Amino acid sequence: MTSFSQPHPAQSPAELLAFANRVIAAQSFSTLIGAQFTDITPGGAILRVPLREDLRQHHGFAHGGLLSAMADISLTFIGALALGPNVLTSEFKINFVRPGVGEQLVSRASVVSSTRRQAVTRCDIFAVTGDDEKLVATALGTIVLADVPESAASGGEDRGR
Repeated sequence: MTSFSQPHPAQSPAELLAFANRVIAAQSFSTLIGAQFTDITPGGAILRVPLREDLRQHHGFAHGGLLSAMADISLTFIGALALGPNVLTSEFKINFVRPGVGEQLVSRASVVSSTRRQAVTRCDIFAVTGDDEKLVATALGTIVLADVPESAASGGEDRGR
């Protein structure tokens, strides 16, 4: 069983990034869409997803479900850096600003405010073509500490259900 305990604040940026990608690699859905963190600091997280044909809707734009999944992954992960590993998304709101067209999608997340039990987080999602980025969605979420059995929080088989 792999343990996904909260990273130590003294970890180097490279160690923090490796930790983030180990967590995301353990999530089947995140690997299905090709999500990968490319930068993690205590104050921010950047998540990238290649905009493949199978992730587009019938007009050729990034599917809204994909943008929502990226928001949920980004908001929750940055919230976990503030609160610890046993967190869940309590809620999030997403605004779709324009259709997502490009080669990849990039989400940039940060903590707006946090207490001992919850964090308000935000992320902006951009469609990227070459060096050109266009804002396609913005999201705001509330991430909360959860009463999750330790084995579920650490990626174990027992999900407490």
